[in-house]
Amino acid sequence: MTGSEPNSAAGAEPPPAGVELRFPPAAEYVRTARLVAVAVARRAGLIERLEELRLAVGEACARAVRRCEAADCDDPVTMFVDDTGPGLVIEVTDRAKAEPGPEPVVLSLLEGLADHVEVRPHQGLSGAQVHLEWWPDQPAEGAAAPVPPTSAS
Repeated sequence: MTGSEPNSAAGAEPPPAGVELRFPPAAEYVRTARLVAVAVARRAGLIERLEELRLAVGEACARAVRRCEAADCDDPVTMFVDDTGPGLVIEVTDRAKAEPGPEPVVLSLLEGLADHVEVRPHQGLSGAQVHLEWWPDQPAEGAAAPVPPTSAS
């Protein structure tokens, strides 16, 4: 590649912003996934939601690991954390060749910890995806939104 060539093919979409972690479907890697998600959430300003985010990511990743173990799947689990918009989006994807089964306890727990939860088949591949969202705190009804400080001149 020469210095005059672009870094990507013409018309190619830029890679999504955020952090992607791929790890073997084994329980000992779930802790690392939690640490990465919490670090990005802290950077995104979700300081008061870190504990519930850590718990939800741990449950979503453990679910993906269990699904892979049950389906004898060695493909990595992928966690994508997007902090580019308001709030935070985390997607945990496995490639287990099994339909997402009913897991009412896990789903109830995730719904209690995140602002929005979806469990869906992974598009285009075998496996499933857990989509989690945390939205920025909104001011209480009737309260004024915080005003950014201005510099005195």
